[in-house]
Amino acid sequence: MKKLIDARGLDCPQPVIATKKVLEEGDFNRLEILVDNKAARENVSRYLKKSGYEQVNIKIEGENFRLIVESNSVKDDIDNRVETDQKEYPDQVNNVAGKTLFIGSNRMGSGSDELGEKLMTAFLYTLTEINTPPTCIIFMNSGVYLCVEGSDSLDNLIKLNNKNIEILVCGTCLNFFDLTDKLRVGKISNMYDIVEHLLGSEPVLSI
Repeated sequence: MKKLIDARGLDCPQPVIATKKVLEEGDFNRLEILVDNKAARENVSRYLKKSGYEQVNIKIEGENFRLIVESNSVKDDIDNRVETDQKEYPDQVNNVAGKTLFIGSNRMGSGSDELGEKLMTAFLYTLTEINTPPTCIIFMNSGVYLCVEGSDSLDNLIKLNNKNIEILVCGTCLNFFDLTDKLRVGKISNMYDIVEHLLGSEPVLSI
């Protein structure tokens, strides 16, 4: 059976995650992944190879790339398979299991605010797809914007909350930005509770 993943127009890391899900399901003789940019081509190709598919055929179709693998081309050595969701974001995702995440901004990194917002959205989405999520996420300062009505990350945070991941949102920050009535996920917290989490036994990762 041939399977096709049309990942054109999908933001990082969705092409990789879509590929990961199909590989986990199996039941194909030939898998084709269609992407529309070089970054997605490289990310998906790297994931396939780390999953044991050494032979990745890449065809250029106008501005698109078609990546093709055959099910019988995968290596039998399971040690050669590496979960890409622990490699795509080595500084953030690889070691989040059992940790408290501290998010103090609605953006990731510095330079472009627009890019920073996209990266944060991608980061929170990726947390919903990995098998080693954090135990608690704390939002402070402009990070509280991620938890309120209209946030692009709201659905992903609701998914995380439904997985029993505690979400604490700074009440002082909500009041400062006049967002208290717009909170849609998590519980309003205070500095005492937040400090207890930050100084507790669990490691803290600041984003």
